[in-house]
Amino acid sequence: MLPTAEANGWQLKRYGILAKDRKFDSTAAVSALDSAIERLPIAGQLDDPEGNHGVGFQIVHFAEVAIVSPVFYWIWGSVLANTNQMRAQWGSTNTFKTGVKEVVGCVWEMEIICFETNSWKETMLGGIGEPADNLARHIERIIPPAEPHF
Repeated sequence: MLPTAEANGWQLKRYGILAKDRKFDSTAAVSALDSAIERLPIAGQLDDPEGNHGVGFQIVHFAEVAIVSPVFYWIWGSVLANTNQMRAQWGSTNTFKTGVKEVVGCVWEMEIICFETNSWKETMLGGIGEPADNLARHIERIIPPAEPHF
């Protein structure tokens, strides 16, 4: 788990995934965050039913072929939106360009997407408590580190 980022009004939970034989690169992770903030729309308000809520999550996947970084954010209460996939080639890990627009995520990234979706449903859509308190609980909930699959 990477530190949660608060930038330009956005609150982004951040996750890292390492493919076999790949190592974490903090400079690339910071570049991925900067690129995400550039691509996200202007952050909305948590209580805005018509727009985005200024809350989302980013995955920085140090994959076999490149560093891939999908970014997702919540709109209209219960809808998960995403920016175009970001991708940095291994020879240029600080330059994130738009990847394949149709891609949502690989099977390893989908585990995080499922966790975040369930967390949002349980904390934000559960109907219990104040929205700001629920958001704090949602931000604190993180997927446990996975065991290597290789």
